[in-house]
Formats: sequence, structure tokens, C-alpha cells
Amino acid sequence: MVMIYCRECGKKYSDTAVACPKCGYREKSDIKVENNIIVYLVLTWFLGFVGIHKFYVGKNGQGIAMLIMGTIGWFLIIPGIVSCVWALVDFIIGICNIKKPNKIFNSK
Repeated sequence: MVMIYCRECGKKYSDTAVACPKCGYREKSDIKVENNIIVYLVLTWFLGFVGIHKFYVGKNGQGIAMLIMGTIGWFLIIPGIVSCVWALVDFIIGICNIKKPNKIFNSK
């Protein structure tokens, strides 16, 4: 057993623990299906305004919100703009974390 430092809060805990006891950060990925960061970025770029990339990651609530705003955006300008800006921000975050995809796929 080795003591390691949590990447989120800095507290020491055992490497055999499932998560940090203080903040709940999980070192090991518990995602069964491997998501691909390139697929995420392509979905974000082309279909991001309707939230398809959020469904791919498993954030269904945000996906539904973006789907509604993107659909209403065909008739009203403001929700469409908000949805497009949201998708652009997600794309930039994806580019910045291309070497650390667990930050995108594991955050809830």
C-alpha cells in the first residue's frame, strides 16, 4: 500500500482506495466504453449546437438543454446563439484537454 496525493484537493490517501475520501476524485477510470476524443471533437464541431456531443459523453441533461435551445434557435435567434457559443466553448475545452480526455469523459 502506497500513499498518494489527490490531484484535486491534495490530501494523502491510499492507492488502493477507489476515490479520495475528502473530495471524491477518482484516479481510476470507471468508464466501461472507451470514448474517443477525436469523435467528441468532430461531434462538437458539426453537431454541437444541438448537443450531440453531450449525449456521447453521457451528460444527458446538458444534451437535452442544448437540443432544446438548438431546435428553438431555428425560430428564435438568442437560444440558437447561446447553443452555438456553448458548443464552441466545449470544442475549445476539448482541444485543450486532447491529451487528458478523462477530464472530459469522467467529469459529471
